[in-house]
Amino acid sequence: MGLLDFTDEVHALANGTIDLPKGKNRPIRIQVYKNRFLEKWFAQAHPITPGIWFGWIVVYGVYVALTELTWWHGLLAFAAGITITTLIEYFLHRFAFHFVPTSRAGRLNHFIMHGYHHEFPNDPMRLVLPPVGIWPIAVFVGVVYYLVFGTYFWAFYGGTALGYIAYDWLHYYTHYFNPKAGPGKWLKRYHMMHHFDSPHHRFGITSPIWDLVFGTYMPLNVSWRARQKKRRARDDGAEAGAAA
Repeated sequence: MGLLDFTDEVHALANGTIDLPKGKNRPIRIQVYKNRFLEKWFAQAHPITPGIWFGWIVVYGVYVALTELTWWHGLLAFAAGITITTLIEYFLHRFAFHFVPTSRAGRLNHFIMHGYHHEFPNDPMRLVLPPVGIWPIAVFVGVVYYLVFGTYFWAFYGGTALGYIAYDWLHYYTHYFNPKAGPGKWLKRYHMMHHFDSPHHRFGITSPIWDLVFGTYMPLNVSWRARQKKRRARDDGAEAGAAA
């Protein structure tokens, strides 16, 4: 058994060879890696952990922004880091997490990246990215920032870390809390409609800004599935009329 081998259930779900039961009999989660040590400590995460892993980067980023840089330059860099995170969030969600794979390996990679979340949207230990997912990304982003931003590295990286923590915690919030009013209720409905109505729209988690900019926004009173159903009915009616 290799360290990174996936379970048979993962392979079957990725390739569509098994169907999960519906309703109350549907499991809330499955084991992903055969290696139980990797599965327990690196392939799942308690929702508090993003703050533990990256909170110190936020604090140090603010410190550097205010004490080692011209303060308003530092704060602008910190805010830009937050903005970059929202862009990364949008583009990863739209183009990496929702690409359509054609090969067996592609289907497996897609399932691990995001398909699992759509199959098990309420798995409480995988609503924030686990170490096996986020730590390599954090290192890669850090290296790029260091090379690009130089002395402004910590300010940008601190802002990006805060943006990421906000993303992970808001994502958990939309799945496990039940806000009755205000922005929280709106964000929850927006994300749930991405899951259950419009998988090709509503990619924003922290906000709908980039959905608005890039044309993937849909208001809450619009159902993509209802639109598709009406369109199919209209097309079927047109085909029947032509055949008659």
